[in-house]
Amino acid sequence: MARKKGQEMRIGDYSTLKTFATRTGAGALLALTILAGPSVPAPAQNLVDIIGGAAGSAGVPQIPAFLPDKYSVPETEPLPIDGVWMISTIGKRIRIENGRAYAVDPWLHLFILQVKPDMVVLQNFRRSGSAGQFMADDLPLQGPASFQLKPDGNIKVTVQGAFGPVGYDLIRREPAFPDALGTEIAAMTGNVYSPPPAV
Repeated sequence: MARKKGQEMRIGDYSTLKTFATRTGAGALLALTILAGPSVPAPAQNLVDIIGGAAGSAGVPQIPAFLPDKYSVPETEPLPIDGVWMISTIGKRIRIENGRAYAVDPWLHLFILQVKPDMVVLQNFRRSGSAGQFMADDLPLQGPASFQLKPDGNIKVTVQGAFGPVGYDLIRREPAFPDALGTEIAAMTGNVYSPPPAV
């Protein structure tokens, strides 16, 4: 419906709220979602879920992340840290396997990029020094990642990402080679590894 010069536009001029949201821009809806949200600080992943959900409902497109799948990245030698790990900051699982790590669970990266299962998120795993130290290339964060195995069996990760350093832990879920992982931890700590008794 055409408006006369100087006539004020009203929400009622639009046939649907969706049309209104589209015309006023997804950015305004995202800002409203953030400002109207709870005042209690939320974990980072919760904020990503809130904003990502708002972006989706506002019509902000979500596209597959620009990552290779596990079949297109050559395998190298297995390492004691091969297996399934959970990324502490987002609660999502990856599998380290023969020199690369790929997603087990899907997640949203930078609000619009969908990381899907079997997409490679780390590649070129290699030892970087003494026992328990490894390196790889973090593809979503676009930088080198250093891995320090801890005595509790988890891994401290530091990435020199494109937007600055990022840190998180990999929480052990299903080690591929439990005895090799135990031997690696023992070599780090100066202890002797004793495998658990067979059941």
